[in-house]
Amino acid sequence: MPHDRTDLQALRGLTRAQLHAHARRYYKTGGRTEPEVALVVYGDAQAVFKDYARTPGWFGRIIAPVLIWREASALRRLAGITGIPKLYRQLDARGVLIEYLPATPWPQAKPPEIAYERLDALVAAMHARGVAHCDLRAPSNMLVSDDGVPYIVDFVARVCRGRAWNLPWNWVFAQFVGADESALAKLRVRFAPSLATGADRALLAEQGLVERVARAIGERTREIVRFFVRSG
Repeated sequence: MPHDRTDLQALRGLTRAQLHAHARRYYKTGGRTEPEVALVVYGDAQAVFKDYARTPGWFGRIIAPVLIWREASALRRLAGITGIPKLYRQLDARGVLIEYLPATPWPQAKPPEIAYERLDALVAAMHARGVAHCDLRAPSNMLVSDDGVPYIVDFVARVCRGRAWNLPWNWVFAQFVGADESALAKLRVRFAPSLATGADRALLAEQGLVERVARAIGERTREIVRFFVRSG
């Protein structure tokens, strides 16, 4: 294990060019509105490198740094929670290196019942730390390991709790927490109907204004970004 830690320490210190040189494969190859997302392997260490450095236009100059900041700031706030990827390093305004999770997206997996209980606990811990994900209705943002350990990824759409005195914003934050909980209800109804309760189905039937806004944040982030890119 000391060898693994040494490799990880070395991997975290690689330059952008070196990280790309050690990319084992690319989950995304980049584009006008997408980062390059690579699995980087250095010895026995692995990490995921999300990089907008070669993204052109408005997106690369203005939008991408905001998205990197949003992701990195959420991961810093959630540091230490099992099930949230570790932030290894923010290279600069356009690149971030995070923990590789050996897990499968929820829609492709067949998680055991305990995984749903663990996911509920993970989301509760995330909320207690002051972060609402806002895009849990996309099941691919939830992963699960072979032994039923859940993970949550992609925090670009997140909303964070404000300071104690900011009561109006914290009321808004609470509504987005409710939207995350509604997404978990939908997950049970869709993928584990035997676990879904009447309360789950009633929650899905409500579909309040904030619930629709939360869904729109998750589903429309890329469309809004593309609008700015086209306008540039």
